[in-house]
Amino acid sequence: MERSSAFVRYGTMKAMRFAVWLVPVLVPLVACSPEDGSPELDIVIRHGMVVNGTGNPWFHADVGIRGDEIEAIGDLSGAAARQTIDASGLIVAPGFIDMHTHVDDGFADAGTSANLNYLLQGVTTVRPGADGSGSYEIDELKRLWEENGIGTNAVPFAGFTVIRHEVLGEDQLRAPTNSEMERMKSLVRRAMDEGAWGISAQLEYDGFNLFVTTEEMVEVSGVVRDYGGIYTAHIRDEAGDFVAAVEETIAIGERAGIPVNVTHIKATGRDNWGLMRTAVASINSARERGVAITADQYPFLQGAPIDYITALIDIPADMQPLHDMLQQLPEPGSTTPETPELRQRFVAELQAALRDPELRERLRRSTYEQRPDNPGAVARWGWQDFRIKVAVENSAVLEENLADLVDGQGRDGFDIVADLVLSEPDILFASASQSPEDMRHALIQPWVMISSDGETGLATGEDEPPTRAHPRSFASQVIVLRQFVREEGILSLPEAVRKMSSLPAQVLSLDDRGLLLEGYKADVAVFDPEAVRDNATYSDAHQYATGVQYVIVNGQVSVSGGEFNGIRAGQVLLKEAPW
Repeated sequence: MERSSAFVRYGTMKAMRFAVWLVPVLVPLVACSPEDGSPELDIVIRHGMVVNGTGNPWFHADVGIRGDEIEAIGDLSGAAARQTIDASGLIVAPGFIDMHTHVDDGFADAGTSANLNYLLQGVTTVRPGADGSGSYEIDELKRLWEENGIGTNAVPFAGFTVIRHEVLGEDQLRAPTNSEMERMKSLVRRAMDEGAWGISAQLEYDGFNLFVTTEEMVEVSGVVRDYGGIYTAHIRDEAGDFVAAVEETIAIGERAGIPVNVTHIKATGRDNWGLMRTAVASINSARERGVAITADQYPFLQGAPIDYITALIDIPADMQPLHDMLQQLPEPGSTTPETPELRQRFVAELQAALRDPELRERLRRSTYEQRPDNPGAVARWGWQDFRIKVAVENSAVLEENLADLVDGQGRDGFDIVADLVLSEPDILFASASQSPEDMRHALIQPWVMISSDGETGLATGEDEPPTRAHPRSFASQVIVLRQFVREEGILSLPEAVRKMSSLPAQVLSLDDRGLLLEGYKADVAVFDPEAVRDNATYSDAHQYATGVQYVIVNGQVSVSGGEFNGIRAGQVLLKEAPW
């Protein structure tokens, strides 16, 4: 575990108040009021323990804000201000930056554009357009999102998947022609001209793993080199070929001459546990020879999909009306007023099919069919990738890996799942199963950032049933502070803050955010290090985090006393061309 000797473990933080040799000398600052008598500062955060994002230990200081910038840090006891925040006993840190989110649709909806599930974790900036999604029309995104007002800042990327579909249409299972390649590059160039920070891609799904070559990615992503942008990707494989996929990302960075990022880095599936150490060694070797490669990671053992056990049975397109009913259901974690009735009808139809020997065999064949463009989850990853996360009537299978059930029962996995569907169709499973050792080995690497891979969402109301889904959209930042800093001590508090602030800012070349320094933008999170916690679970995923007392975005207080005050101060941040 790499850690500077200056890093302070959370458990010794209070004692370090008296270790004068570690605390910077602060020059008292006396702010004078302007001649018109108005206060010198808009906000002063007093008496806090400042963790400034560099990875250095905390120190006592006041933080003064004027407009949207940090004006002064030090002893501001003589400064006048329009608003004073008492941060006694609280950590004052840069607002967190999430490098991998799917908040695009939420920003476009006035009901969710405040991005509360992130804001209440201290997140002040997010990167939308993950995994090649989003848009290349950055000007239009900015207009659309800022029309409603957004709660956090956004750093848009050019979405490779969107661009490829724009140029190649529905015929994605082939290489582009020379003219199509030039058209794709022109759309990347357009996005960069309009302020995108780089290009985002996914190479695993929709047949991209078979038909999109390394050479194509080198050529398309090379466009961002002249703009100082980066390439970030959901890599080609996170299971058996995980190491090769990481090394491909390194090769893209070397050949295109740009920084690259492996998004939500993980080695999934029981048979692939241990591969993380090899991948980390490859990345460290590449960094030693000058390749600017980083990674982001959501701090959970399980990834997506998170879904009902019924989703593991692949339904062929010609099995009607079952397939059409499936298409009408919303994405996991999303609900509409019609969802309960739609799901009830779908489950009844699926259970009837599983009781019919002929239809059951059709479903079995489809579940195992190795289609080149879009195989089902089991055909792609096998039973080893799935773990039961919520079960009531079948509590004996809770937290069991399906491959272990297959081994233990000596039965075909399809039959085990089919019987569970007949018994308790609302069992929840999670995929992308990592080992605790692999996940933590990645977490402690100094080049790994914290991300969520989440979406915007509102907390479940008191009269609403709980949402069974992945908790990462509501918990990824605070679970680091609660579990991996406070409880396990895997990360020091300054290092955890660095991974969520200055490191992503550095990777993006976002040079005026991510640190609490004079002249930087006033994105600030103020939280109680002993009380901050995640409340979202797999069985009740839409629950806001608590313990973050104040959040300031672009100099405006959006969260006060742990409550959202209605202010949407976020902006779509655009990258300036270097010329």
